Amino acid sequence: MVQSQTIKINPLRIVSAVLLIISPFLTWITVSEFGLTSQATLIDVTQSSVPLQIPQNLPVVSLFAAILLILGGMILLKTPKIGLPIATAGILAFLSVSYILYGSPTSVIPIVIAPGIGLVTATVSVAIGTISLRVQSQALDQYFLKVKTRQGITAAGLFIATTALAIDGLVHTGQGELSSFIGTGTIEPVFHLGFLIAIIPVTVLFLVRKKWTSTPVNPIIVAATFAFVLLDAAYHLSTGEISRFLGHDSTEIMLHVLAYYGTAFLLIGRLVKQ
Repeated sequence: MVQSQTIKINPLRIVSAVLLIISPFLTWITVSEFGLTSQATLIDVTQSSVPLQIPQNLPVVSLFAAILLILGGMILLKTPKIGLPIATAGILAFLSVSYILYGSPTSVIPIVIAPGIGLVTATVSVAIGTISLRVQSQALDQYFLKVKTRQGITAAGLFIATTALAIDGLVHTGQGELSSFIGTGTIEPVFHLGFLIAIIPVTVLFLVRKKWTSTPVNPIIVAATFAFVLLDAAYHLSTGEISRFLGHDSTEIMLHVLAYYGTAFLLIGRLVKQ
């Protein structure tokens, strides 16, 4: 029987591998016209099931990219220095043919063609995998012990929240909807930007300190981060626009919920004694 002391894991490497493997099944091309949105996964592109005219060789290249992403994710678990270049090659292969599609082509009908969450997720996954090279693998039981500490809970919360925010922000930027990420009107941007600005020093302080000690500034910035989330929720509840807080579709809801849960972990971490 294999004991937990003999099983070594690298959480960042596992997350990167999983995201790379599922990325071909997420949206890679988003077409918006007249307020309506059509999407195509990388697998859809391999079958030419895309709501617009695409380059003739894109389906073949997309199939090649999907294979490289899945293969790279699997190899990454064991040998990241080989898996990461393979996955990166898949992304670059797709972009080398598809980049001409993205943008707002000149047309009587206003159309916006943007990268989807699948492409963003694959790119972020490569970044996470690269960071994992600097993180040593540890025994499984050691991670179970760490996750119960303030340091471990805070690390998990920051990773979940910042990853979700990065993917959400990049998706909105790619679709030309950065304003909806930052917030519209006069009140919403205060809560959105306040949350983003507050979580940055939390991340910086956590990374530069070897131990997440109980200095006075720590609970203050954690409380401020969580307060902006609560104020944003209260504001949208009062205006009857809760969908703007939760998200407009399943993908956005998932990213928002992950960001909120990650922030909640930061608060939970403050309640842990050590």
